Amino acid sequence: MSRAVTFLLIVALSGALDIVMHMAAGDLMPMPPEFSALVNRFGFGPVVAVWVALAFIGMGLLFLFWAQRMSGKGWKKGLRYGLALGLVILVAMFEGVGLLGTPFAGEFLMGLADAVPIALMMVLLGWTLAPDSPDSDARSGLSVLPVLLVFALVFGFGRIGVQTLGLIESGLAERLLPSLIWPFAMGAAVGALFLALGDAMRGLPRAAVALAFGLGVFGANWALFMTFVPMVFPDALVDTVLRVGLDVLFVTGAVLLVSKLPRKGFDHDAVADDR
Repeated sequence: MSRAVTFLLIVALSGALDIVMHMAAGDLMPMPPEFSALVNRFGFGPVVAVWVALAFIGMGLLFLFWAQRMSGKGWKKGLRYGLALGLVILVAMFEGVGLLGTPFAGEFLMGLADAVPIALMMVLLGWTLAPDSPDSDARSGLSVLPVLLVFALVFGFGRIGVQTLGLIESGLAERLLPSLIWPFAMGAAVGALFLALGDAMRGLPRAAVALAFGLGVFGANWALFMTFVPMVFPDALVDTVLRVGLDVLFVTGAVLLVSKLPRKGFDHDAVADDR
């Protein structure tokens, strides 16, 4: 079986699981009060199916690209990356609690319905298509808690700042507590994804690492995921583009700050160099 056929079969299986899990939740899934012109013309099901196809194909290709630089066995790369990306997707859904006032349980179920199939897809792609690589003795040399803290603070205060300025839609005035908590939780989840890549960016200058992760990992996956919003919600394109762009800036800045953290057992040909 060719690699392309294997890839498409795994994507189709994972995408179908995503749709089935959403359907199984039924009325517990939060739905928008009104739909986009795209949904009104073609129907909710077909639009969502197109989004699933685009998002899963894009995310799968991104993983296979970065898997070539990650250390370890292929299935372990898929498990590590898939769990981290799934966590980002799961936490991302909780923004609706503060922004739209949707139920926590409904957002949790919707997040699981996306996160589980995405994580499974990465494991299957890692098992079948990702190359095995020698294990690295020092995957990043970074301590976990400082990295998570930096990402949480940069993303959290950055999001709260732009929301306070009114640059993007916010629920700060109506639902203060969940609107304050979510950005910091989201930042920590993105930090976990950065750690999951391990040594994939060793040997790159600091600025290149920041751009590679900010745009090539988080930014690309985030844009694919967030494409759902303007496809389903009315008049959401401008806010979504601005939201994704600002989030990429925050994450890129967090990587630059993380590169300044002290490292243990990490040689100087790696990310810590000033080249």
